[in-house]
Amino acid sequence: MKYQNPNCDGSGPCSCGPVKVLPTDGDGNAILCLSCFNREIGWRMERNKELGEPNRFDLPTFESLRVYETE
Repeated sequence: MKYQNPNCDGSGPCSCGPVKVLPTDGDGNAILCLSCFNREIGWRMERNKELGEPNRFDLPTFESLRVYETE
C-alpha cells in the first residue's frame, strides 16, 4: 500500500515519520520524508558524477537536517 505523507513535497511513495527541510539552490527548500530524501540524494549523487566541482550538489544526511514544523 502506498502512503502519501501530506507534509512531504516528494512524489512518493512516502515513509511514515518526520519530514525534514532540505535546502535547494537559492532561497528554496524541499520538505521531504526519509524515502523521498533518499531518492533525492541518490539523484544528486549520480548527477554529481557529471558536474564539475563548483557545481556539485550538497549531500547532507537526513539526520543533519532540521525537522519541518507544521503550523
